[in-house]
Amino acid sequence: MNPRLIAIAGPMEGAFFALPEQEIGVGREPSNVLEIADPSIEEFHCAIDGAGGEFRIRNTSASGAVLVNGIPVDERTLVHGDEVRIGDTLFLFLVYEAETPAEFRLQREIERLEMENRRLQATINVEHNMVGNSPAMRAVYQFISKVAPTDSTVLIHGESGTGKELVARAVHRNSRRAGMPFVAINCAAITETLLESEMFGHEKGAFTGAIAQKRGKLEIADGGTVFLDEIGEMAPALQAKLLRVLQEHEFERVGGTRTIRADIRVIAATNRDLTEMVRGGGFRQDLYYRLNVVALTMPPLRERRADIPALAAYFMARFARRSGRPLRGFGPGALEALTRYGWPGNVRELENAIERAVVMGSTDYILAEDLPETLTGADGRPAGGPALAPFHEAVAEAKRQIVLRAFEQSGSSFTEAARLLGLHPNYLHRLVRNLGLRSQLKARGN
Repeated sequence: MNPRLIAIAGPMEGAFFALPEQEIGVGREPSNVLEIADPSIEEFHCAIDGAGGEFRIRNTSASGAVLVNGIPVDERTLVHGDEVRIGDTLFLFLVYEAETPAEFRLQREIERLEMENRRLQATINVEHNMVGNSPAMRAVYQFISKVAPTDSTVLIHGESGTGKELVARAVHRNSRRAGMPFVAINCAAITETLLESEMFGHEKGAFTGAIAQKRGKLEIADGGTVFLDEIGEMAPALQAKLLRVLQEHEFERVGGTRTIRADIRVIAATNRDLTEMVRGGGFRQDLYYRLNVVALTMPPLRERRADIPALAAYFMARFARRSGRPLRGFGPGALEALTRYGWPGNVRELENAIERAVVMGSTDYILAEDLPETLTGADGRPAGGPALAPFHEAVAEAKRQIVLRAFEQSGSSFTEAARLLGLHPNYLHRLVRNLGLRSQLKARGN
């Protein structure tokens, strides 16, 4: 064994330090065995204890950070290949003599890429462009495979954010119509008059502002697929016109008399109970039967929690590429928070949460405190059920009072408050945000 730290990046790049089997100090004070001339670290920043041949690093600073593989640590046993960041210097901890730092990092990067590739291949269904291998999602893939080759009308039920349009696109992409247009129409996004014009088109002069003829989306989609999202929001008059399209494959533009034929497949989606709407008179029964030829209910994310880690990794990789921020994965507590949360907004809410974490985070990993407060609670813990809420709120309130006292004692200085609390200033900024103290501190002049 030849335990050593090698500076591989930063102002000390190339420096080599053999580690003895005893405790040594690290910092910018000259009395430290490992002196680092870096104004961003403290005089006695950390200690490395090699007693017994096991090397443990311990953060001894008042407010500085020691990162091992991108994660802030208070104390940790180092293992061969760990990357240790102290201030602006990145060290590589090596034990075995055979490998140079460059060889080790290259091998580890190759292994990481191979593992990442295997993980993505295992979790992303390329054929349907959807992520997840839970039983619920395998049933969805099987449905797509059976329905796609037919021309049957499809009705997709499911909560908002479950991926209903992804299924519709997958059905189209795997059908004989794949080379023709896929046209999506959101029935809830525009008024009844505009929706009629959007769907069926209009003739010049059909209404005020109709200065030219316009082809509707049903006409544009001829030969392809029309996806009608939020079909339950369609007005009764338009429901009658849609019924004719499904029965006769023909319609007229608004203000027109010429009958237009269109060879289209219709896929509709809703987050409402159409059978209840039929009973209440809000939805035509005959149209419901025409739409409900083959039906699928998309599972909410809370019913396929086994897919959450794969989905989170997929979104992390996508947003990391977009932002140019390299990320290694999820830190302690982050995946636990993701898998325990109820996800009322389903996959769309998860996607937004990961994007926020990528933007707000400051380490090589997504940490629990980088996630939205709705997932972790104000105290940074994974949100629990109702029985745990009083406990978590009590902890959060205690933290608020401690932080406020630190600001009082520090004369409203963030740096001094962080030192008093034994926290890194960056972490204190996140804690203030998560505890909802920004306005209170601002009122006090912070």
